Amino acid sequence: MDYSKLGLRVGLEIHQQLATKTKLFCRCPVMRSEELPLLIKRKLRSVASELGDVDPAALYEYLRDRNFIYRANPESSCLVELDDDPPKDLNLEALEIAVQACKLLDCNIVDELHVMRKTVIDGSSVSGFQRTVLVGTDGSIDTSLGPVGINTICLEEDSATKIAEKNGTIEYRLDRLGIPLIEIATGSEIKTPQQAWEVAEKIGLILRSLRVVRGIGSIRQDVNVSIREGSRVEIKGFQELGKMSKLIENEAQRQVLLLQIKEELHKRGVKDIKEKATDVTDIFKNTKNNLLRKFVADGKRIYAVKLPSFSGLLKQSLGAHTLGKELSFYAEAHGGGIMHADEDLEKYKIAGEFIALKEKLAANKRDVILISAGPLNAVNAVLERARHLLRGVPEETRASYDSSSRYTRPLPGSGRMYPETDIKPITTAMISVELPKTLVEAMEVEKKKLHKDMAEQIVKSKLYPYYKATIENNPEIDPVFVANTFLSTLKDVKRSGYDIDKIQKDDIAALFSLVARNEIAKNSMREALIMLAKGNSTNDIRKSLSMMSEEELRKIIRVVIKKNPGKKESVLMGLIMEKVSGRAIGATVARLLKEMI
Repeated sequence: MDYSKLGLRVGLEIHQQLATKTKLFCRCPVMRSEELPLLIKRKLRSVASELGDVDPAALYEYLRDRNFIYRANPESSCLVELDDDPPKDLNLEALEIAVQACKLLDCNIVDELHVMRKTVIDGSSVSGFQRTVLVGTDGSIDTSLGPVGINTICLEEDSATKIAEKNGTIEYRLDRLGIPLIEIATGSEIKTPQQAWEVAEKIGLILRSLRVVRGIGSIRQDVNVSIREGSRVEIKGFQELGKMSKLIENEAQRQVLLLQIKEELHKRGVKDIKEKATDVTDIFKNTKNNLLRKFVADGKRIYAVKLPSFSGLLKQSLGAHTLGKELSFYAEAHGGGIMHADEDLEKYKIAGEFIALKEKLAANKRDVILISAGPLNAVNAVLERARHLLRGVPEETRASYDSSSRYTRPLPGSGRMYPETDIKPITTAMISVELPKTLVEAMEVEKKKLHKDMAEQIVKSKLYPYYKATIENNPEIDPVFVANTFLSTLKDVKRSGYDIDKIQKDDIAALFSLVARNEIAKNSMREALIMLAKGNSTNDIRKSLSMMSEEELRKIIRVVIKKNPGKKESVLMGLIMEKVSGRAIGATVARLLKEMI
């Protein structure tokens, strides 16, 4: 796609957990509890803001009429998380990290910090709001296509972790609720999927220069995408950086195809969809479709609606899925599901029922009939989404899945923020921090020791701190060997079926020290790592893989020469190294071989 012609605009919101000792607004330790003995129940409601407006996302969640169960342990959660106690003072350790991030991204730090409440009633917070504080504004980051603005940097609470969802009840655990997060919001001047990936990677490298949590789930990205004549769509919870470009491509394509469907409906003369849902449960009482028959037996209702002049459109591709699947997302969000006449009705054993529906709803061959099994508001949501097809692309919040997305709720409004009156403003003039060396700077340093690709890989690796410590503690050791061990040898051991998670990083450091002191050879590192994975100690490894004496080597070399008369030196060298099994340095073997032949 020609993204310039499409008018593609992308903005990112990057959320990164901070590696602090305690939570943001209480002194509970940051930890995961093994047991969750406390249980509380809540029902959350939407209320008007101070300006009298009800946030559309909050209203949507309220109308879903769900119940929430929260499980907690006093060791990791207190009355602040349970919304039964006012918040404590802001965690200054987290604030210092946020200020460091602001400075590394050239942001202006605000003079005074004011904690705000952001309405969130999807159940991820017991209180029905998330506390957030603006720390910096108006920064920037350079990319290959020019600078991209950093609009805001905020410090906020992480949400609770969803455990289960069943029959309108969602269960959460509270040990994650309140962990400090930093949120970085870019401008919307990102023009291509590749540039978005570049921005996310650069910000990620800067964040990893700070005291942040490393690992899957500690960093999450919300991706905002729009095209000319389309609308802003927020795709939440994206974690796989490698798939970001594809996610944006798919969303741009989805919006293009939705605009094409709009044009097609206008060509077909569809100006409005005035049809309403009709209860057709009686038609399915004796259906051969097992799922629908069970629905009816359980007392659930089946509704049908006619979509005028929609024939063939529900099979239309929207890139990663069809229009029919897109409509089904809306039904599923309200506890329902759909089937429609553009599907293989014989396969689902409902062809006869659809003939009866066609007569009941006075549909012709240009129309499409769809049915929804579940609540009435589920089919009404589908009907409203079908009406929006005549207007184009709706603004909405979607959830990412496999480089694509699905509808979750409307976009939040602008009036969902209000002051947190339990916390005094904080003046930032007294906050002084030292800036760490960024990983971007570290990469330039490593390129002087390693080739470019290896330098980039090791700096981006979660094992970089261990690589760096190894080089600092053993200045005589070859950096290329150390980097290759972390990047390749460990992976090779894992591919061979060994559990490298059992290998302690301190033991790896001890192995490098043995190599540095010439107590074991570099080429025995793979075998040493395998022994660690099997549970052997470094002392066991020293005894098993200790370097051979020159006298022992001479005996082996003498035998190899005698058994292979006339062979080239390179062949003899290979045979000898195979016999010594990593217990000798190649340079020593080569020197002795030359002497003896």
